[in-house]
Amino acid sequence: MGVETLLELQRIMIQMRRFIHSAAPGRPSARQMLRAATAALHDEVDARFSGPFETDENAYAAFLVALARAVRPLEAALDEGGMERFLPDWPERRRSRALERDLEVLGVPLPAAIPVGVTRDEARLYGRLYVLEGSRLGGRLLMKRALANADPKVRAATNYLGHGVGADFWRGFLERLEGSAAVAASPERTMLGAREAFGLFREESAHA
Repeated sequence: MGVETLLELQRIMIQMRRFIHSAAPGRPSARQMLRAATAALHDEVDARFSGPFETDENAYAAFLVALARAVRPLEAALDEGGMERFLPDWPERRRSRALERDLEVLGVPLPAAIPVGVTRDEARLYGRLYVLEGSRLGGRLLMKRALANADPKVRAATNYLGHGVGADFWRGFLERLEGSAAVAASPERTMLGAREAFGLFREESAHA
């Protein structure tokens, strides 16, 4: 384990103690702890990745390019780390191909991927996937903006944002998250995974 990872774990442990101390009586859920640990990162990434997609094709294309740089390698790392062992429908949740189709529709080449380290740690994998699955919720609003664009190419390039509509992926993920013995035993590693995933989107949005 690298020095940076150890330092991040120490910061997370401090956050956990503060959260548990201030939380209501009873054991907080994994979702509650993850939400508290990543709230600032979530707000920052949301703000950076939002845009006037209903009027600006270039802004929407840049948004998809930034997503592709982070989502595709992150999903590949989850594949290699064995996410399917813990979440059997993981292959159905993958959205890399949907992103690729959207970029094809817009005539935009695939960007270079951000390097993502592979982990086989179940708790850390769940933390990383928490970020990807949670992004579906905000994606619905962004899809409405894209569908309001006058350009038919933009409206057609919503495979990523529309992926999983009608499927209850979020509830299914939360059930697995809360039922994971590894997550319950190592909440700090789960939060580390989530912060790692958010870090990829922060890195990319800073250069978008």
